[in-house]
Amino acid sequence: MTNIYADLVQRSSFPSSSVRAKYFPMQGGENLTDAALSIPPGNIIFGKNYEVYAEGGYRRIDGFERFDGRTKPSESPYYILDFKSGTVTLTDTTVITGATSGATAELIADAVLESGTYAGNDAQGYYAVALLSGTFQVDENIQVSSATKSVVKAVIVEAGADTDALNVTYERAAEERARGDIAVVPGSGDILGVWVYNGIVYAFRNNAGGTATAMYKSSSTGWTLVDLGKYKKFHSGVATVAEGATVTGATSGATGVMRREVVRTGSFGSANAEGLYVLTGVSGTFQNSENLQVSSSTVSVSDGTLVTTALTPSGRYEFTNYNFGGSSTTNRMYGCDGKNTAFEFDGTYWVPIFTGMTADTPVHITAHKKHLFLSFVKGSVQHSSTGTPYTWSIVTGANEIGTGDEVTGFQVLPSDVLAIFNRNRTYMLYGTSLADWNLKTFSNETGAIEYTIQRLANVIYLDDRGITDLNAVQAFGDFAAAALSKKIKPVIDSKKGTAISSVRVRTKDQYRIFFSDGSGLYGTFSGGRLSGFIRIDLGKVVKTICSAEDSGGDEVLFFGSTDGYVYQMDKGNSFDGTAVEAMLRTSYYHYDTPTRDKRFRKVHFELTADTDVSLAFTPDYSYADPETPAHQEKTLSITGGGGYWNINNWNSFNWTQATVSTSEVNIDGIGTNMGILILSEATYEKPHILQGVTVHYSPRRTRR
Repeated sequence: MTNIYADLVQRSSFPSSSVRAKYFPMQGGENLTDAALSIPPGNIIFGKNYEVYAEGGYRRIDGFERFDGRTKPSESPYYILDFKSGTVTLTDTTVITGATSGATAELIADAVLESGTYAGNDAQGYYAVALLSGTFQVDENIQVSSATKSVVKAVIVEAGADTDALNVTYERAAEERARGDIAVVPGSGDILGVWVYNGIVYAFRNNAGGTATAMYKSSSTGWTLVDLGKYKKFHSGVATVAEGATVTGATSGATGVMRREVVRTGSFGSANAEGLYVLTGVSGTFQNSENLQVSSSTVSVSDGTLVTTALTPSGRYEFTNYNFGGSSTTNRMYGCDGKNTAFEFDGTYWVPIFTGMTADTPVHITAHKKHLFLSFVKGSVQHSSTGTPYTWSIVTGANEIGTGDEVTGFQVLPSDVLAIFNRNRTYMLYGTSLADWNLKTFSNETGAIEYTIQRLANVIYLDDRGITDLNAVQAFGDFAAAALSKKIKPVIDSKKGTAISSVRVRTKDQYRIFFSDGSGLYGTFSGGRLSGFIRIDLGKVVKTICSAEDSGGDEVLFFGSTDGYVYQMDKGNSFDGTAVEAMLRTSYYHYDTPTRDKRFRKVHFELTADTDVSLAFTPDYSYADPETPAHQEKTLSITGGGGYWNINNWNSFNWTQATVSTSEVNIDGIGTNMGILILSEATYEKPHILQGVTVHYSPRRTRR
């Protein structure tokens, strides 16, 4: 990146003892392992809540906000509704209704009176409202609890405040009002799983008593409990049953509508099909061993009684979406949790998947080559028959693969090979089915920690000695040499045993890993190469997290925490209404003369900001030597999009570039090197990007 200040100084005719300029881009992320004199300028020795920006610089991370399907806080607009014929003052939080239209909204401030009086029944003014539903009509009555309070004077206007100050006040009030309406997932304890299927967010949490796990889906009214339904096992099946047909007990007369037929083993042609029917609208009580009929023809024999699906509590859910049928209606959601059978869900019907295992409680799941793969304790990997996730018979192509160690996860590689990870070993499964599977050992020394495996351009994961990718392991063999996290090894070592979740962020080409103390690491890649890691601390434990696409094809991230909330990540500007505290400390750079004193005179910051930003800046000299004078912190108030930087107790200056802005700060300090500490703490500021720094200095004497 060209820097005009450095270029000007270099082209000047100043003598060698005059002011010099050194420009360096902010890049490389945290570097905690290189020798102090070797750390490149622009690397940082401490970071918090910044991310390496793939296009250059360090970007303060986005916020997150609670979610349940209702209006998102960051997307909650405010409106100005003019009224007339007012008879009483309406106050903040009052819910108003249009008597004719049925439209509703909530006041986010006390009504503003502009003329007339309430006592005279001719008050006129406006209401600032949010959470609007419907459209108020001009001249209709405005009611509170069915009692008329005023009349609509004019068409409601979005963001119609008279002043910038009021606009900001109302925007923030609307955001917080929406936030206050969003609820936790009902129940108790941690969020056990969160997933997106067909544009709907699903969450799993134990019930209030902790006796079972419940499934909820997001909606315009908040979290809605999902009925997991009922199923009836059968054996000796002789004919398939169409979905929507009525199944009748020949002896009991009980009936139910068949919604999903699951054949686990056998076949109808051999009259030995065994499986279950998912039923709705059940009437009566089915008996064990009675014939089950459709239109008076026997189709199978009842096996046991009708079962209402209930989930054993406190599992850890893992999911995949996959289409075994090939049509647009057969893309379905699959999951497991280590406590219950695996399942299929199509948005309406829950189908338990029985594999025949004695302890039928798979831990990890994936789909590959038209097979559903599940892992069980003691290293067992099993897959369904081809194209049939319900069928688990070796006769029809199902199989078990032993790995000799606990399985920690699966990942389908870009080459369409399935990687199977153990705790200390990695396998590759080649082939397309039982007929030609070929399991090969990839590494006998390296494996992966559970819930840390993600696929970007390469497959990235955490093992005991650091974060790596499969390509690096293959190239270097020795894991320590292959680790991507070498420069942040002290952080990785301090977090050993605490990694609990991870996610890939495709739009930013990032790998994110989270720890049980609420901290995490964001690693950014560019062109398939690591650009750097920076630490983050969200103030929330990311127990489970997923990445998906919304209806518009945009990437969305959701995580569940220990407080029962589901949050949307990279959404909004705050940490769910609290300030984002961010920090960068650059390396101490010696400006090419490690033993020579320099007088540091001026710093130019290059950054982009869409809105007003306030930063604090402090220079440190000679590795923050206590013998050097104390450094005064300076506050930089930046008007985004072009404008003025007003530095408290310093000269004001302006900048005019809207895209990349360069601004200078006078400093005065002496040392052999200098580092820079930058602080940001804000609740409503949009993220900014620090792109580069130019430092002006004068060489002085050499220390002896």
